[in-house]
Amino acid sequence: MSRINTNVSALIARRNLSENNNGLNTTLERLSTGLRINRGKDDPAGLIASENLRAEKSALTAAISNAERADQIVNIAEGGLQELSTLLTDLRGLVTATANGAGLSTEEKNANQLQIDSILQTIDRLSESTNFQGVKLLNGNLDFTTTGLAPAVTDFKVNAAKLSSTGSQTVQAAITASAQRAGVELRLSATTINPASGSLVRLEIAGATGSREFSFGRGTTVSAAAAAVNAFKEVLGVSAAVGISGRGLVIKSTEFGSDQFASIRVVDTGSLAGATLRRQVTNDEDVFTSTGAIAVANNVTQRDEGQNVAGSINGLIATGKGRTLSVASDFLDVSISLRTSDQRRTADHHADLRLHHHRWRGTVPARVECRSERPCQPGHSECVQPLAGQLVDRLPL
Repeated sequence: MSRINTNVSALIARRNLSENNNGLNTTLERLSTGLRINRGKDDPAGLIASENLRAEKSALTAAISNAERADQIVNIAEGGLQELSTLLTDLRGLVTATANGAGLSTEEKNANQLQIDSILQTIDRLSESTNFQGVKLLNGNLDFTTTGLAPAVTDFKVNAAKLSSTGSQTVQAAITASAQRAGVELRLSATTINPASGSLVRLEIAGATGSREFSFGRGTTVSAAAAAVNAFKEVLGVSAAVGISGRGLVIKSTEFGSDQFASIRVVDTGSLAGATLRRQVTNDEDVFTSTGAIAVANNVTQRDEGQNVAGSINGLIATGKGRTLSVASDFLDVSISLRTSDQRRTADHHADLRLHHHRWRGTVPARVECRSERPCQPGHSECVQPLAGQLVDRLPL
């Protein structure tokens, strides 16, 4: 009796059928998912590239969503600022109109005042009501603020700072050259101006905003001459004071900086004898040196220019304008203004900036040191003044 143990043709047919079924399943899977690669076995290298692209796409989609959200915030803030700008323009017009004391009646002034009060109330309301998802945008909560600064600092403004959520950044400003006003002096041989009998001393005094000619007769005291000049200091941009021992008429610019100047031009000496025109020394505007002094004569001029504060902030060369030192970089944008009485002194400023959740704060150490070879004394022009403070910031959206 014969027996068939192996049917080779049937086995081949079964294998072919199985392969066709697998291929059909793969094709149907790709058709149903729309993906060429559904499993690692389909294309291992292609799957890796696909997953990387998928992750990048997800990140880009989130970034686009964040940008759109930020655009919405900016649009809301811009709308509020436009309304505020319109209100401030109207407010300025009302204030200017109300300044016409002779042309407006009391009732009209009162009506303008009511409108001004209404505008101010509207500005306050807008600043409190302009918000995004409950976060107020214009009430100052997102602004940089400073606390605890030393008296020598009149303003410490932070425009921008890049900090991590838990990090800190030290801000150090070293002021190497003081801000100065321009200054010239008419040094006399007596405490009065004494031209020849019957003659006048005519001086043209000029500053950054204007010039004017003054005439002084015999016996005019230096203090009286200074008072006459000070009557026009708003026009001239300079002020006058009595110099050493009452024998000098000192002319100084009212502001600090290289765009300021002070000059005295002798129009007519009036036969004034023993007088000279002097200029203040660099880095000490209280001293007028005899070096470079000019004897008073007709049409001679002595002129001096102011000086900007100079220094660095965090090792970067800072820009000085008048008594304000500022720096703008990709990680920090700050400006420091010193008090008028401290402009002739070199100073170091230190600040620690720390960010904690919605705000960052830091304490600022104060220190005093002397850089001069001379003995250090109170008010010494080379002494480093203590500039201590604390800086606080609220994290913007």
